[in-house]
Amino acid sequence: MRVSTIQIAESSLLGVTEAFSRFDDAQRRVNTGKQVQKPSDDPSGVAQSLNFRERLSEIDQFGRTMDQAKGFLATSESALDSVSALLRQARTIAVQGGSDNNSQETFQALAGQIQNIITQIGNIGNTSYGSRYVFAGQRTNAPPFVGAGRSFNYVGGTALTGDGDLVLDIGRGEAMTVNVTGDTALSPALAALTQLRDDLAMGQSALISQNDIAALDTQINNILSVRADMGAKVQRIDLTKQRNEMTKVNFTQFISNIEDADMPKAVVEMQTAQTAYQAALASTARAFSTSLLDFLK
Repeated sequence: MRVSTIQIAESSLLGVTEAFSRFDDAQRRVNTGKQVQKPSDDPSGVAQSLNFRERLSEIDQFGRTMDQAKGFLATSESALDSVSALLRQARTIAVQGGSDNNSQETFQALAGQIQNIITQIGNIGNTSYGSRYVFAGQRTNAPPFVGAGRSFNYVGGTALTGDGDLVLDIGRGEAMTVNVTGDTALSPALAALTQLRDDLAMGQSALISQNDIAALDTQINNILSVRADMGAKVQRIDLTKQRNEMTKVNFTQFISNIEDADMPKAVVEMQTAQTAYQAALASTARAFSTSLLDFLK
């Protein structure tokens, strides 16, 4: 079978083109440090890589949510810490008011001190984190406690109205309630303080000793329980973030294993492909070095 000059030329050109393509691919791997240059290089690996990247983005989003939740909880806990201190102060006043030896002027002065504590706790009830009121349930845009005479009424969200809990997703299938409503944490304390204030104003030392001090103890323990729950949630967030950081390290390594080139190997492959390409060029040049004059000699 005769092989024409055109066939030889086409075959040589194809060889040079393929050699250059291999050299170009190898050079790109070295220059970019990436083994996978396009989806067709490793369709299965690219699909896995995309899935890992989606998970990384998801973890970052959950991380931002947890940062918000932690800030919200920390603000709430700090506010309740102040309430605890005020309730203990009120208890000290109540112990003093439980004595029969107090004058009416003393009772009135003690009642005034309790009124001041009521005002402070009512204001603490309107603590905000950013633009969101932390004790308002889902009604975070408006102050949950409004003045009502010498006390405060709660107008925020409640469990009864279905808008009490603020629930945030902190992971796949993992949610957390990050708030406590003012009607459960603070309204009972305000009620106990209001009763103590009125008993002090009336000089009811027996009621103070028998009822009011115990009521304050109950509220002090209630606030302590709420604060402990918040502390446990902050710890849970911290542990979840630590797990997520380890997961991010693993996913990043998986992506690297799929996409990144083995540089020593890539350099060798580039040098080999370069040598092959140069050889193909040289071979083609020799094959077509004969001209028409050589046949006319």
